[in-house]
Amino acid sequence: MNDTFQRIVATFWGIEIASCDVIRDSAKKLAVITAMDGTRYMLKGEQYNSDKMQQICAFANKLSAILPVTTYLKIGDGGYTVTEQNIVYTLEHMVSGIAINCLTNIHIEEIGTALGKMHRFSLEHTILLNQATSWAMFGGNESDALGDYDENELCFRDFATAFAQEPHMQDIASLYTGYRKQLEDVWRELPIAATQGDFCYYNMLFDEQQISGIFDFNLAGDEVLLNECVAVGVYLCWHVDYQGELSSTQRFQQFMQAYEKQRTLNVLEKKMFPALFAIIRAFRYDRVENGIKNSEAKGAFLNETLEILRNC
Repeated sequence: MNDTFQRIVATFWGIEIASCDVIRDSAKKLAVITAMDGTRYMLKGEQYNSDKMQQICAFANKLSAILPVTTYLKIGDGGYTVTEQNIVYTLEHMVSGIAINCLTNIHIEEIGTALGKMHRFSLEHTILLNQATSWAMFGGNESDALGDYDENELCFRDFATAFAQEPHMQDIASLYTGYRKQLEDVWRELPIAATQGDFCYYNMLFDEQQISGIFDFNLAGDEVLLNECVAVGVYLCWHVDYQGELSSTQRFQQFMQAYEKQRTLNVLEKKMFPALFAIIRAFRYDRVENGIKNSEAKGAFLNETLEILRNC
């Protein structure tokens, strides 16, 4: 048990505690709190801007009207956070269900549906958090800060360095920079709204194959919705263990169909979709890392990269 954790929960949230199970007590704090009535909560603490965390908690609580997300408890003054020694603490209800590490067709459809619901809800209610997510693009990479950091561009740089002398590199670079320019020219015109920020299966629990809980809003921010949609879909359909008969391409089509049943892409999004898909699919970090490491399959990797970009 951690006396500080118990004191904070009892003092500020007024909960009578039966047990406190500490999961992490380092720069980031995490503990499961069980109340005398059996209700379970998750106490989290980390260095964070308190005002931003207040916005994130309020956003999650609004989403609970349409999705089974974790919800945050208010303290006596109506806020959601407690700050002690530069650590911002929040208390949230624990969600229930089973963690998974292998996706089925139903899981993919469920996540696509839920993502579409969240995006539509945030757009309809004009919800913005005024901070970027880790999916952000076109920030310039002047720092590692969210909003500046652009993983896609960095992965292309690594790729270009590793394969600088290869015959396909000039064509690959030309296609990539062309697509990036098309996207950058209209990026600010694409729909943007608040999102959970890491909408993947590892931040979800499932009841059989339906989503029963969505948690971890610490990376929440505003994102170009098409960007998050494509990035999540590519990750789920090409980079996560799968049990089923569909190809990665077919799974991605299923994901997008489920998403668009909830939020139809507008004309500009549909126009820019192929270019965005091509650069995300070709230059996702783990694909690039594996391609660079596996020197024996270099030719096939470069051919596949060029094919992904040309099929745009």
